[in-house]
Amino acid sequence: MISRWVGLLAVRAAARLAVRLIKIAAAAALIVAAAPVSVCAAIGVWTAWLAGWPPARLYRAALWCAPMVAVWLAAIAITRGWASVIQAPYQAWRAMWRDGAAGAYLAAAAVIAPAAIPAGLAAGGLAWSYRIRSMQAGSGGLSPAAAVAFDLRQWRHQARIARARIAAPGSVPLNSRNGDLIAGAVIRAVGHPARQIAAIPYQRMRSHQVVIGTSGTGKTTLLLRLWAGFVASALHRHYAGTGGLPLLVVLDCKGGGDARRIADRARRVLRAAGAAATAIWPDEASLSLWTLPPGQLTTTLVDLIEHGTGGAAYYADIMEAVVGLAVDAPPGPPQDTADFLVRLDPGWLSMAYAASEHDDAHALIRAAGRQIGDIALRFRTLFRRLGSGLDGPGGFGDADVWYCILEGTGQASVAESQARALVDLLASYATAAPSGAGPGGGRREILLAVDEFSAVSRRLPIWQLYERARSLGLAVQVSAQSWPGLAADEDERYRIAAAADGGIWLLRTPHPEPVAALAGSRKVMDTTRRLLGAPLWSHQGSSRMRLAPVVDPALIRALDVGQAAYIYRGGATYVQVKRLVAAPAAVGTPTAAVAMAREAAVPGTAAAADVTSATGPAAGVGAMADGRAAGNGAAAPSGAPAASGAPAASGAPAASGTAAASSAAAGSGAAVELGASRPALPAARTPPGLAALLDEAFGKEPS
Repeated sequence: MISRWVGLLAVRAAARLAVRLIKIAAAAALIVAAAPVSVCAAIGVWTAWLAGWPPARLYRAALWCAPMVAVWLAAIAITRGWASVIQAPYQAWRAMWRDGAAGAYLAAAAVIAPAAIPAGLAAGGLAWSYRIRSMQAGSGGLSPAAAVAFDLRQWRHQARIARARIAAPGSVPLNSRNGDLIAGAVIRAVGHPARQIAAIPYQRMRSHQVVIGTSGTGKTTLLLRLWAGFVASALHRHYAGTGGLPLLVVLDCKGGGDARRIADRARRVLRAAGAAATAIWPDEASLSLWTLPPGQLTTTLVDLIEHGTGGAAYYADIMEAVVGLAVDAPPGPPQDTADFLVRLDPGWLSMAYAASEHDDAHALIRAAGRQIGDIALRFRTLFRRLGSGLDGPGGFGDADVWYCILEGTGQASVAESQARALVDLLASYATAAPSGAGPGGGRREILLAVDEFSAVSRRLPIWQLYERARSLGLAVQVSAQSWPGLAADEDERYRIAAAADGGIWLLRTPHPEPVAALAGSRKVMDTTRRLLGAPLWSHQGSSRMRLAPVVDPALIRALDVGQAAYIYRGGATYVQVKRLVAAPAAVGTPTAAVAMAREAAVPGTAAAADVTSATGPAAGVGAMADGRAAGNGAAAPSGAPAASGAPAASGAPAASGTAAASSAAAGSGAAVELGASRPALPAARTPPGLAALLDEAFGKEPS
């Protein structure tokens, strides 16, 4: 009995081996018979493996061969008749073998190429797709570990090709023809269409985004590219008549020397992208907190000072009442810090509300009389620490880009107060859109980017701005070094991330699991294989469907510098970010007086230059290089004539500071071209005191 059972097993094994050998022989015969197609398929599979291509790339290549096949078949129909078209592949195959046997190898290749190349590419795509699917399911390779090694090898190939693509000149522009922002080259896509370059539609930049990545991972490079792409796309849309002018406001909450180096680089990068004027706050430009509406000004002033809880809320109410009295006094709202501090005095308030109809105000003054001095002391200390950056003049309408440096590392409490004031100013500016011609009147398309948000997250509830910014036409982009840096507690972090409908950019970080979970999961096939004996694995086993994360946290931890995962609507695209190369910093930058003097000395010419003062912050940013007056945000029409003696806009800068000054020929109305992306510019008004500055720069003019 046992011998019969053993004999039966031997027969079954021999039969299986025979069947397998027959299949191998049949496959080999087919491969040899269709040698041209087999060679093309092998070349396609090898190229796709080496470059990390998806199978769709080979399918598209086969479709691109369709014109060649059509021309070939049309030529056969014309010369031999339509009946020969059906037999054309077979006749080409016979002619190929006949020419090959005669030694005419080039003629054989030319005869079979129109049929073999598209068929080989399509067959290669099918073979490559089968290989990928079998590896993903775990059924391919000599062992189950082969699938892991295959995926890592493919990632290295894909990353190498992406780095080579961004290094090729002109292969990765800043914007596409339809205005999409191009972040870099695609390494791999999961749940997104597989493309060569990562194109982000402009409307996603008009939505909220989150950027997370530790220091040294290329986060600044990514942010600069996103900002430059936003400015360039918005300007393109504006000049096409489909959108408003851009306004980029960056809050760099880290501060220090690094922030100022990044600000200088951002100025040069954004100027190349089309930004006419970049204001660096508070080093070179200032904003006026006192332009807020009285009600909002009272709320902002009270929020600038941190209050306690419990019984301390009583003093917060007293402070709000006193600040309201000072702001709403009959003489009108305060004009600057000094004016406000003068009002925090019982005597001044009593005189301001001396009229009999202000009985309620007098009652408040008497009730809070003993605390007014303490309130004044707290505000004096606050404004001394804040500096003069919020004392004006200046407004967000004075420039295309505002780069605000907050010393969040050295003075966290001051940075929190500054961030709160700047956000309130921006929200007020976005609400009160200036009137003007063009789409949406004079409303700007605003992007608020908060870098190193963890430094100010304690007192800046950015999620509230997230939730109400849509109605203001304001997009918010928050970046942090880690998931905990997004907010103070877990609920706020998830509220910020959940509201990021423009996508999440995830660079290398040690704790990516919460963000990776937001991308969701996908269905994959999981296959188990039977072990025959080390190191032999059978191809028999069982398969089941399981859920796998769209974003692999282990892959995020292993990302190289400049690599990021863009998470959007249940999919992820891994991108090799293209670094923007800015123009070198100017050496020996002239003062504003010298720049204006050069422009006046050569009629018919104009200069557009950012002029950096060497003596403290400027008094604001005035006329911009595209002809927008300070504070109005309206662009002058192309070819507008120069108007000498035109009145200056409120908040025009002094001779020191930052300004982008450009003009047409004096009194001639001739337009001066600043670049392909800017319209002709009107003349800038000569600032007061220019004669003295010219005398200082060039000497007094002889009488």
